[in-house]
Amino acid sequence: MTNFLIIQLPLFRPKYKKWKKYGYTNEKERENLKEALEESSDGYCMYCYTRIRVDGKLYANLEHAIEKSNSEKLKECIPNIGITCARCNQSLKKVGERKRKLTPSIIRTYEKESRCSLEKRKQCTVACKALRKLQKSYHKSCEGKIILQPMGVNGVNTGQPLALQYNVLNMEFEPAEECYTYSDTEKAFIESHIKRFRLNDPAYRTKSLFEFIKNVINSGGVIPEYEYNNWIVDKFCEQISGKNQKEILKICESIYPSLFLKA
Repeated sequence: MTNFLIIQLPLFRPKYKKWKKYGYTNEKERENLKEALEESSDGYCMYCYTRIRVDGKLYANLEHAIEKSNSEKLKECIPNIGITCARCNQSLKKVGERKRKLTPSIIRTYEKESRCSLEKRKQCTVACKALRKLQKSYHKSCEGKIILQPMGVNGVNTGQPLALQYNVLNMEFEPAEECYTYSDTEKAFIESHIKRFRLNDPAYRTKSLFEFIKNVINSGGVIPEYEYNNWIVDKFCEQISGKNQKEILKICESIYPSLFLKA
């Protein structure tokens, strides 16, 4: 049963095609970038995991992990651009943005070491050493404890990817300690990320899994066929889909009382 109580949140790995051009300013390149990022996130926000494509329409923002206001080079830096819902991009991530503004000396070093040119842009889809170095400086700020997407972040102590998991019974996001071993500093970093995007706040946290499990029970163990609006439901459904109807019902009935108390 334990396997169904912890849901691992994925690390995003966009697949960029060599024969396509990606960018932020050019309309066609922008559409190509959105397509690649949406595919890598299965159509969900890279920060809060809510669906960004609804009824065939894409409700999403291209989001610069390290804000493009720091350097003109970051504007078209493909590895530095993710896809999110408008709330995460325009509201939650902006909190404390001024406090994590990088200093002119750090930016000068980045621009000097970066191989990209503003005059002749290089089609770069992998984070270079200069960008990773800039990212480390970004994280030193008290407001910079963000698991930037789609680059991802490795812990400073263990070197392991900083990732999240979802505790089904608690209906909460937490550090992915089922897969990785983190130091206290790294766990605090992940907790800061969770707090920033209000993933566990009662007013914001998703109740989609609770509704899904209730529907499964009401249908006698049949998995409902509808478009889930949160990745948590998608992954939970994936984990139980190999079971027969009776087993699925048993799993959901055992979980439901705990979820009901939290809902």
